[in-house]
Amino acid sequence: MTPHSVRRPWSPQSINPMLNIISAVLTDLVKQGLLVRNVALLVDRLPRTQPQMRTFSVEEMRQMLAFAQTDRVGHAWNLALSGLRRGEICGLRWSDVDLDAGVMSIRNNRVSVAGQAVDGLTKTERSNRDLPLTPVLTAALIAARERQDLESAAAGANYGPGTHIVCDVLGHAYHPDTLSNFWQTACKRAGVPQIRLHDARHTCATLMHLQNVPIAVISAWLGHADSAFTMRTYAHAPNDALKIAAQSLQTMSDLHGD
Repeated sequence: MTPHSVRRPWSPQSINPMLNIISAVLTDLVKQGLLVRNVALLVDRLPRTQPQMRTFSVEEMRQMLAFAQTDRVGHAWNLALSGLRRGEICGLRWSDVDLDAGVMSIRNNRVSVAGQAVDGLTKTERSNRDLPLTPVLTAALIAARERQDLESAAAGANYGPGTHIVCDVLGHAYHPDTLSNFWQTACKRAGVPQIRLHDARHTCATLMHLQNVPIAVISAWLGHADSAFTMRTYAHAPNDALKIAAQSLQTMSDLHGD
C-alpha cells in the first residue's frame, strides 16, 4: 500500500449533496407508492467544516517567487500563487497557453482517483476561464519551455509526451500528491512558512482582496461558482489587514483629537 493508494475521507461538502440526491430519489419513490418511507431523512447531515487556512505575506510571496527561479518546477509555484488549483496546475498543457498573446486557458484538471492520476475536466463550468499572463509568469513559462526542450533532446526516444506544462525530466505529468510534496520541500528551502499548496491559491485571493480588487473579479479569476463563496472563503482578515485597520483607527483618533 502506498500513500497514493489511500483515498482521503470525503468532506461534508461532498457527502451532504449526495445524501440530498439520494433523499430526493427516495422521496419520489415514496410518492409513487414503491417505498413506505424515505430512510435518508433519518440520516443527519454533516456539519460543514472550513479548514484552517494560512497565507503568505507580501514579503513571503516575493521570497517564494524569488526561490522559484532556482527550482526546476518553480513555474508551478508561479501558477499556484497566480490562483490556480493543484489539479489545474497538473492538468495545464502547453496547448492551453499562448505566450505571444499572453493568455492561458484553464480547461483541464488532473486529480487523484483511487490513487491514480487522471486527467479530466475542470471542477465546474465556471472553472473554465481565460486568464492574462503577468510578465513574471510569462518569463517563468518561457524558461520552463526552454528547459523541457533541453530535457527532451537529452532523453531522445525515452522522452514522454511532454504535453503538460509541469512534468518530470522524461516529459510525464506529475501525480497531484507529488506536486504537493515538492511544494512543502520548496517552502522549506525558500525559508517561508510551510503552508499547503492550496493555500498559495488562497494567498493570491487574499492579496488581491487587500489590493481592493472587487470580489466579483476575484471570483471570476479563481473560477468560483459564485461571488458569495469567494467572500465567505477568502475575505478573511490576515495580520496585514488588521494592521491597516489599526492604522485607520489611529488616523481617525488623531483627527478627532485635533
